[in-house]
Amino acid sequence: MCNFINKNLIADEKVLYRTKKHIIIFMIPLFLTLITLFFFLNANPYLVKASYIGGIITALSWLNQFLLYVVSEFAITDKRIMMREGFFYRHTNETRLSAIANVGVNQSLLAQLLNYGTVFINTFGGETDKFTELTTPLIFQKKLQELLYSAATPPPK
Repeated sequence: MCNFINKNLIADEKVLYRTKKHIIIFMIPLFLTLITLFFFLNANPYLVKASYIGGIITALSWLNQFLLYVVSEFAITDKRIMMREGFFYRHTNETRLSAIANVGVNQSLLAQLLNYGTVFINTFGGETDKFTELTTPLIFQKKLQELLYSAATPPPK
């Protein structure tokens, strides 16, 4: 399932850096699981019955986040950036390096501690593409900035 990037490489293109979604995406299903267990283990029979509905919602949440984690891919190649996320609703981006104007990263305090964040890719056409909850977003930004800088700087004589 996770070979979108490998299948879409063009001739002589090499992957320089890859990353995935961060495991923080499992925080909501984990929270739902704890709430469902609380209702299930309660002495009130109505809450126990309600926990079955919660269990279905929790299972669907786990399935959705697992599929999102498995199929999401983010890579920097020597010619472009390639990103794909989502299973039911797919979001892809393949942007040539020459079209990228800016790369930004947003991280909350928790995101800084756990090393995940949102990467923004701005193109010269004014488009902004946002990819959330990436693992090591600052390394992704650094690798991309290094590649952009080396492409813009003429080789020494």
